[in-house]
Amino acid sequence: MISINDKTIAEIEDLFKEKSYQKFRAKQVFRAIHVNRINDFDDMTDLPLKMREELKNDFKIDRLDVLKTFESKVDQTKKYLLQLADKNIVEAVYMAYKDRATICISSQVGCRMGCTFCASTKNGMVRNMTASELIEEVYLVERLNGPISNIVIMGIGEPLDNFTNIKKFIEIITDPKGRNLSHRSITLSTSGLATKIKELADTGLDVNLALSLHYADNQKRAVYMPVANRYSIEDLIEATDYYFDKTGRRVSFEYVVIDGVNNLNEDVENLHDLLFGKNVHINLIPLNPIEEFDHKKPASKVLEDFRQRLTKRGLNATIRRSMGSDIDASCGQLRNNYAR
Repeated sequence: MISINDKTIAEIEDLFKEKSYQKFRAKQVFRAIHVNRINDFDDMTDLPLKMREELKNDFKIDRLDVLKTFESKVDQTKKYLLQLADKNIVEAVYMAYKDRATICISSQVGCRMGCTFCASTKNGMVRNMTASELIEEVYLVERLNGPISNIVIMGIGEPLDNFTNIKKFIEIITDPKGRNLSHRSITLSTSGLATKIKELADTGLDVNLALSLHYADNQKRAVYMPVANRYSIEDLIEATDYYFDKTGRRVSFEYVVIDGVNNLNEDVENLHDLLFGKNVHINLIPLNPIEEFDHKKPASKVLEDFRQRLTKRGLNATIRRSMGSDIDASCGQLRNNYAR
């Protein structure tokens, strides 16, 4: 059965032409899904009843079910365990700020990047999420909480390892005739697939790019992030420079701080040598401890000390505010704990 919520209006028109439906019906269905967030053909009441019955037989809108909701008591963050049609489980996070609402979505069931400090990868990679599932992941959380202003593709999975579906997802979610989300409102986080970063730049989908750097030394990075055995830091700098030149988007460098491991003076100097003079931003993130990685969350003063040492060397560095800190928070932890 063909998914219809990851199709453009032109693609729906082609599908409907085979069914001898009037051309304007494609726009009606597209608008129902992407403007009104309808995920059931029965609820598309501006379509004839016979057509709705036929659509149910020929097409589908991938459904996700909320298995469990975790609500923070310290802020308005909500974390969702979501079940896909094949019973696989992913996570999504809703974060409410004073001036905006953000959704952090998963892009794969599991992950094969193997980063030692990340819970998402501990059970390996199961499969890619489809563009249809990615779209419904966003709309489901919106139905529960109201409209969002920003999407962060930073949950379970490596988005650029699921390039085709991510590209289609961005194209659909930013379509002016549908959800019409700005490219500036989407941030994609990658562990560092350099060739795919360049490929993304060439698509013209100039979303915000966040690179999970975490270590400014190739040997140290390779110990904790196997992707570093494939792409060196020099490869990543070349790719992010290319991304900036093509899109004009300032790249963020995500840096999970592990006290005594990657916040040493040598790390400050390495970061300075790599990034000084570039139009980039370093986003310092406190480690979220997991059972499989024997390190603790750094104290606030450790983060601030590291930030100050970086800024004194002329680097633009800030500490990311932790949302939903009272919930089992690290990406993949909720899924892993539920599976256990």
